[in-house]
Amino acid sequence: MLISGKWADLRILLALTLIAAAGLAGCGGKAPTGEGASPAPLFLVPGLGMSALEVQVRGDQADFDFDFLVPAMNPVDTLPGGASSALEYSVASGLPQAQAKRVRDWISLAIDRNGVASNQPGVSVAPVSVGEDFAAECPRYMAMANQLAAEGWSVDSNLFCLPFDYRHAPGENSFVSDFKSRVQEAVSQADGQKAVVACHSQGCLMAYQAIRVIDPVWVEANLALLYGFAGQFSGCSDCLRWAFQPGWSWNPDDQGASPVDPSWVGELALGLQPSVYGKAVLYRNGSQAYRASDARTLLRDAGAVAISRATRVYALERQDWFRRGALDGEPLAVPGRFVFGVDLPTTVGYGYDSVALRTGDCAHPRCAGFWKESDPSAIEADGDGGDSTWMNSAPEAWTSDPSCDIRRLSGVDHMSIVTNADAIARLVSAARGSLAAAVPCFGQG
Repeated sequence: MLISGKWADLRILLALTLIAAAGLAGCGGKAPTGEGASPAPLFLVPGLGMSALEVQVRGDQADFDFDFLVPAMNPVDTLPGGASSALEYSVASGLPQAQAKRVRDWISLAIDRNGVASNQPGVSVAPVSVGEDFAAECPRYMAMANQLAAEGWSVDSNLFCLPFDYRHAPGENSFVSDFKSRVQEAVSQADGQKAVVACHSQGCLMAYQAIRVIDPVWVEANLALLYGFAGQFSGCSDCLRWAFQPGWSWNPDDQGASPVDPSWVGELALGLQPSVYGKAVLYRNGSQAYRASDARTLLRDAGAVAISRATRVYALERQDWFRRGALDGEPLAVPGRFVFGVDLPTTVGYGYDSVALRTGDCAHPRCAGFWKESDPSAIEADGDGGDSTWMNSAPEAWTSDPSCDIRRLSGVDHMSIVTNADAIARLVSAARGSLAAAVPCFGQG
């Protein structure tokens, strides 16, 4: 039967609509979505010391729990509950004021004769929660979370933080299992929409290690993108000094203290990679120069004997997952985009006029000259004011296309990058592109 006029046109339009719908369904996925679509689940992996930890102490003279945030890494205006100091924050969560001086001992790591690090007896440490309460877990990043909320994400609904015990090296805490379970749960709740992982500083090394060691089939099924803000993808050169100077203080302005404990292997026992730093001089003691390949020698000379032992266990160059990227150039099983700051003078190490090296039975930095010199001269290179361009550029060794995947932002420093308008806009654009498997190129700047 012939059909003419507007009814024929209507039937043709209906048929075309049904064919298009069937085509989309036949592809096994959702139609590409734009700015009005529900955004992909997004997980932030925070930097060193910017996860809130719960510390449990059990023993003959102590039986209590409290929360802890590294004082130097968490400004007062970011502390939860309006606390006026990191100490007040811990006391409010259960730390007896009279026990405050013992916290440094409790959260230090015991490093055995083989270099293996573990918690002190009777002490357990873990994130306060994982992916449940962004403001409590990662308070330093709430300004960033609010920017993303303005772009359509909902905090604790499809925007989460993945805190971790930063004292330990990658693979030595619960991060990988927490990562898998929380991402898989979010992907399931998003009807299979893959997750975006954003990371900052040390958190990028944690995320990177997880993506390397998890089954690539799982990664492909659950992750759409890794987005790095000033990622530490190698050992941190200036951080090495923290292993041979006094550890963190409740007073964040204490110039004689380092931000971390000298036993925390998560940053201090990773070694320094010649593949990243080349032959640059990173430390000097008089006429003696220390390069990346001399990191363990420097630690021993400075009396940091325990961390030197731990480097034999935790150095990145000894880890297969790290070597696959840094040395073999193997890309990740997920697209990566990386932004970091440049064109700022950045400390990459220190110069000492002439200090005494460790001798004889000295097995602690207190009995070597480096410990006693509180104001060595800075050795500087280009970077973001916190990390060197060498370290931030490490993904060039293994990312699929550096000219597409990496963006340098002039004058943006290490902490402000997580709220920088350009860096956030690129994250939003990349996350939206991931919905249609079309993550945009950045182009090197």
